Amino acid sequence: MSTNKNDANKAAVLAALAQLRAALQNEPNSPAIVRALNQCDRLELAITQFHAEGLRFASFTLLRIVQSAGTVFTEPVHSATRQLKSALETAGFPH
Repeated sequence: MSTNKNDANKAAVLAALAQLRAALQNEPNSPAIVRALNQCDRLELAITQFHAEGLRFASFTLLRIVQSAGTVFTEPVHSATRQLKSALETAGFPH
């Protein structure tokens, strides 16, 4: 039985999201961390429900939180964010 490409892409994005969530949870607690983790939850829900607009909004907001000026995240968070963005692009998911 062959795996559906969309399912494989979804699994890759969810795995990248899990890595980002784990990296965020290792950061010192801050309002930016709380917002980013909330967006991780929203993005996961949108992916599992195939809700394109929710996916686009949650991924855009999450990437903006991590990449915005004035936020200080460690390299593991930035690396996981780049991996998530790449997985989103490979899957063809809007962000």
